[in-house]
Amino acid sequence: MKSKRSAAVVGVVDDDESVRMGLSSVLRSADWHVATYSSAEQLLGDRHRSKLRLVITDVQMAGLGGFALLTSIRLWKRPIPVICITAYPTSEMSARANDGGAAGFFSKPVDDESLLALIADLLGPCER
Repeated sequence: MKSKRSAAVVGVVDDDESVRMGLSSVLRSADWHVATYSSAEQLLGDRHRSKLRLVITDVQMAGLGGFALLTSIRLWKRPIPVICITAYPTSEMSARANDGGAAGFFSKPVDDESLLALIADLLGPCER
């Protein structure tokens, strides 16, 4: 029997609904609570965003992109880890994510096992 994780919430930000739902399903199957957002602006406008403990964001989105969201989150009173994902990875993009303080960088389709392992490492055995 799987043990339930904490009440920590992982935010998934992607303007592609199928990616949002796919990542959400993978995270929920690993017993993480998930909040989904169709844009960076939607996450930033969420009055419950303080419950987020980690964000997975697409890099290329209409409006505010993933790197801008990463920068914004790094300025929060209590910044949280941000994992960047993209369908069009380049070495420059990976370097930009790293230089911007991203906790991880994945190409789409995301390797579920590697993503879940990184999240477990970043969030550890959160409060139960």
